[in-house]
Amino acid sequence: MLGILPALIVIGVGVIFLLNNLNIPFLHDIWRYWPGILIAVGVAKMVDSPVSSGRIIGGILMGVGGLLLADNLGYLNLTWENCWPLILIGAGVLMLWSRLAPPRAGMPNVPSGAHEGVLNETAIFGGVERKVTTDDFRGGQCSAMFGGVGIDLRQAGIRGDSAVIDVTSMFGGVEFKVPTNWIVVGHVFALFGGFGNKTVQPSADMPGVKRLYIKGSAMFGGVEVKN
Repeated sequence: MLGILPALIVIGVGVIFLLNNLNIPFLHDIWRYWPGILIAVGVAKMVDSPVSSGRIIGGILMGVGGLLLADNLGYLNLTWENCWPLILIGAGVLMLWSRLAPPRAGMPNVPSGAHEGVLNETAIFGGVERKVTTDDFRGGQCSAMFGGVGIDLRQAGIRGDSAVIDVTSMFGGVEFKVPTNWIVVGHVFALFGGFGNKTVQPSADMPGVKRLYIKGSAMFGGVEVKN
């Protein structure tokens, strides 16, 4: 369904222009319904997407399209002054999804509790810098909201095969520095943000290679990993 959707949209727009040129009266007002395109695309992505991030995008498109359609039809009065809290609500939903969604196959659970090898860093309107040197790094959580977090793991070690970090970046940035023998696997959902993996990936059959999974979300912010 998703593959033929662009063609259907082009055909539909062409029909609208044709009928409008033929001076059919009710079509002069049909542009109020253009958010229906967003809703249709969102439904298609939710139905067809094989991954959770695609379904999240589909839900967002449906929600945005529904709000815009209600505004065009006069049921709502959408202005920046009224609607800016939606950004915070969206960020909270993404954080909940990241925290509560079950781990992917092969990915370990995010650790919790007080341990020198467990991250639990939060920066709100400020900055956090931490250097980890333990040989029993287990992963953890990092959040940056209107701030920045920097984690230096270059002298850390993983006793098991892998570790996982849950990261949330909203109007901020999170940076990780990792050893050269770690393979970084990113599963970060980015909405007006980005995830960058600038590490030099080692060969999977190299002795002592570990895997670091980084999952979470970046909303109007960024997450970067480098050596």
